[in-house]
Amino acid sequence: MSTPSRLPAGSSARQLRAERILDTTADLLTAYGYRKVTIDDVAGRAGVGKGTVYLHWKTREALFWATLQREALRLFEHLLAELAREPESALPHRLMRTIYLEITGRPLVKALLLNDPAVLGNLAGDETVRSAQQELAENADYLQLLSDQGALRAGLTPGAAGYVLVNVTRGFLGAAELGEDDGLSVEQRADLLSDVLRRALERDLPLTEQALAALNGQVIAMFAKMAQGHREQLQRSY
Repeated sequence: MSTPSRLPAGSSARQLRAERILDTTADLLTAYGYRKVTIDDVAGRAGVGKGTVYLHWKTREALFWATLQREALRLFEHLLAELAREPESALPHRLMRTIYLEITGRPLVKALLLNDPAVLGNLAGDETVRSAQQELAENADYLQLLSDQGALRAGLTPGAAGYVLVNVTRGFLGAAELGEDDGLSVEQRADLLSDVLRRALERDLPLTEQALAALNGQVIAMFAKMAQGHREQLQRSY
């Protein structure tokens, strides 16, 4: 029986090995789902010993959650880049359009958002996973920021706005899962989602440049904090 290779914590070689294990786990989870993927499967496909996987993650669930975290982190990093590039990306119709397009190319993030039991398995009921789902689609802090900057339609509370945003977005994502041929491209669906959310949630008059800049800065800070939390947790495994 081979002894697991104990590369120095924080070393580039150890991090590269962890990334390879996470890449393999992501591929297997996407293809086969939670219940059909074992640590033996991951180790064999990644070209490492089973004990080496356990040097990074103590349990199968910890490995699977780290895989989901990394996908969520990559989404947050993309959102931060878009927000830095264009202040209007902080508005719901623009933000959720970006998220929709990203999620269609990230099946594990979609599974996380839709709480797909086939992919998440026992993680579907985990409180940590639930918190991540709220970060992605039910973020009360984001909705409050919109309200504070006067971005919401008159009379619409953050709670009511959140109800609309979550259910409309999940409806669009869920409809895509049905595989029906509606003749629409992913971009066209994203545009429709954007238009529905703009009409349902946002005020008719555009925000002032000052209010938009303030909202953008606050949303950047919010997502940066979330991303850093996931990044720090992942780094502990590296």
